[in-house]
Amino acid sequence: MKASASVVAASVLLAVMATTSCSAATGVQFMKVLPQPGSGQTEAIILRNVGSEPVDLTGWSIVDKSKRAMNSFWFGGDSATMAPQPVKWCSNWTSIEPDQEFTLRPFNRDRFSASFDPCGFRFSLGFDGQLELRNADKQPVDIVSWTKAKDGMAIYRMGSKFIPFMEDSDMKSSIKAAPVLSIFAKALHSTNILDKYLKEGASIKIDKDSWMAKHLARKGYEKTYYKGPWTVFAPSNEAFLEFMKEMGWMGMTLTEDELLAMPELEDILLYHIVMGQEWSSGIKNATGVLSMKDGAEVAVFHGKNGEFLVHDDCVDRPSPDNYGCEMQAEWKKCNEDWVQDDGLFSGRTLGYCERSCNRCTCEGDQCGRASVYDIPASNGVLHVIDKVLYPAPVYEKPAAQWRSKAEMEAEMNGGSAGNLKGFLNGQQ
Repeated sequence: MKASASVVAASVLLAVMATTSCSAATGVQFMKVLPQPGSGQTEAIILRNVGSEPVDLTGWSIVDKSKRAMNSFWFGGDSATMAPQPVKWCSNWTSIEPDQEFTLRPFNRDRFSASFDPCGFRFSLGFDGQLELRNADKQPVDIVSWTKAKDGMAIYRMGSKFIPFMEDSDMKSSIKAAPVLSIFAKALHSTNILDKYLKEGASIKIDKDSWMAKHLARKGYEKTYYKGPWTVFAPSNEAFLEFMKEMGWMGMTLTEDELLAMPELEDILLYHIVMGQEWSSGIKNATGVLSMKDGAEVAVFHGKNGEFLVHDDCVDRPSPDNYGCEMQAEWKKCNEDWVQDDGLFSGRTLGYCERSCNRCTCEGDQCGRASVYDIPASNGVLHVIDKVLYPAPVYEKPAAQWRSKAEMEAEMNGGSAGNLKGFLNGQQ
């Protein structure tokens, strides 16, 4: 991206943020629009059924209201004149299940093209635009609009508004350009984390005996330097304002200057940065990912209604053996007294292996919720969350527990019956 960060930030702030009060009745909403694709991208419109029942989109339409000549896309098929006309293979793509996303791309009838799509929309989205989703009765259901779109700028739903995020850039530029992440960006800049970790091409040295070296070795990598990718859980401005209120003294709210002067700020920010590229769909429920704050775990959960949640006080106190919590859970040891020791030896109220044994919950405000997630960057992926996380405690694991599951199973298969009995009882 050639434009300076300040120019980009100024331009994306001009994007129109549309409210969507009429979409709740049907459950189908616009989730994302990519009007001006960057390198390697194509225009896209993404819908999602946030309701509890399937919706048949036959007869529904998306109308481009920004052009003088009204352009329409009809679910189930349309003609070259943008009138409804059933198309056999397009009629198979009209039902949208609860929590399912539906991605529309430009019409392309070239069967030999990688972008072949005979069921796509026939109009161009462009620099400025306004799309209206209409039901079979031609009543408006949802609307999204934007202005001054830059190449690679996607419009994401965030609650009842639509917020611009840059996708065709590195993590540093994407965070700096996002209007809802301005406090996070200032904090990252003040601690030099933006340039040290999140700038394209930046690399960090990996010490031989560090948790990073052990973590990468467990995945089969031997590296001296790490250049990404990264996963960033980015607290929104509202999340930081709430955090500044909580951290204030005698009912006072911290100012931004006081926030930036906090001695623990760098540790807090590093806890929001994870090695690797963790997409919401690719990470299992109750998974612990290791942050750049000394490898402290961030626990990731999926809610009943598809929510993407993060927990900052759900960590595995390593089991006292050579095999670790993942294996103890697989061996169904979670309900044994030595695991659920109420903190007697583990030092944790929920005992050993609380995350792996699914003893944590996201009730109340215990977890942060991803308001927008899976925002791609050239060197990672960004998830916007509604809570500032505080670093979880770090518990040192025995060297043997850094082995891969395959290595542990290989040892078990070659071990003696006596040894097997011992580690199944958590005694080795």
